[in-house]
Amino acid sequence: MVESGEALSVLIAVQFVVLTAVILLVAPFEAAAPLVPLFLIFLFLLYKYRY
Repeated sequence: MVESGEALSVLIAVQFVVLTAVILLVAPFEAAAPLVPLFLIFLFLLYKYRY
């Protein structure tokens, strides 16, 4: 079974990735550009966590 701290960390990472994806779709890229590095890091870490 997954520990509650680990589940909370994954939930926060998923929330950040989803929110950033929506911001990238809605806002101009120049405004959302600072979020891209963290978006890519969290996306990669979620992929590695899943597989």
